Amino acid sequence: MATIYDVAKMAGVSTATVSAVLNGTSFVSPERTERVQQAVRELNYTINAVARGLQTRKTNLVGMLVPDIAEPVYSVMVKGVEDGLKQAGCSLLLGSTHNQAEEQSRYLRLLRSKQVDGMLMLLAFGDETEAAELVAAGLPLVFIARPPAEFAGDMVIVDNVEATRQAVGHLLKKHPRVGLIIGNRNLRVSQDRVEGWRLAHDDAGAEADEALIGEGDYTAPSGEAEMRRFFALERPPTAVFATGFLMMTGCLSLARERGVVVPDQLELMTWSDSPLLDVFDPPVSTVQQPSYDMGVRAAELLLKRIRDGRGKPETIVLPAELKIRG
Repeated sequence: MATIYDVAKMAGVSTATVSAVLNGTSFVSPERTERVQQAVRELNYTINAVARGLQTRKTNLVGMLVPDIAEPVYSVMVKGVEDGLKQAGCSLLLGSTHNQAEEQSRYLRLLRSKQVDGMLMLLAFGDETEAAELVAAGLPLVFIARPPAEFAGDMVIVDNVEATRQAVGHLLKKHPRVGLIIGNRNLRVSQDRVEGWRLAHDDAGAEADEALIGEGDYTAPSGEAEMRRFFALERPPTAVFATGFLMMTGCLSLARERGVVVPDQLELMTWSDSPLLDVFDPPVSTVQQPSYDMGVRAAELLLKRIRDGRGKPETIVLPAELKIRG
């Protein structure tokens, strides 16, 4: 692999001149610039982003951690982040934590070793101490969709309380018992959705049976497990709001196995803005989270922090909409 010294030797200039041409940090004559560029092409030289970062304190690399890229809502969000970063010429390093704190910690170490300029995170389940330490240390860090419960930070979210309140309120118009399946209860987003579920019951004057709150991990098997528990209740729900697409598919799988007809005997609702649900059979209503826009706005906020430095934590709240199908 060619080095900057090889380029300098072939072009007949110093390494400082090569660096000036590649980084645009000072004037170099057109003749010398052409010689350097020709040498770069012939040697197929690639700038080492980390090495350049040691000189410029910038690598133009941004890290992003999502729970599971297989979940449609996250892939849409990543697309928004990528488009938002393009304006600054930044590249994205992406990792899936599978909601495991150990994987999140491993990726955080890896991303810091790559000298990333900043990070975007959807928090994994568990202790938030490591993320809090990064914020306290001044690393540009923006949380998307899952706000931290234990400290303040920059974030782009939707109003989970109000969105859940509207979704469950809609279901309560037709169903006296509505189940809710959330993610890990320690996540603030889960706590907000439980609050929205309770408020909807208050609004409707309906009994808020806590047995109808299930805890999953955003996977299909966890949704199926909670649906199985619901079916075993003396008075099972006739509608379930599973706050993750894959958890909803787990509920649907068990319903089909039991011969329960959806939506006639069991109405399902989920939290997603995947276009797949427009052709999904049976029809499933959703809370439409503007995932793409959240990604774009999070990228813009992160770039602002990278450029201007630390400021008062900023919260951007985007609207979520209820989309009724069927």
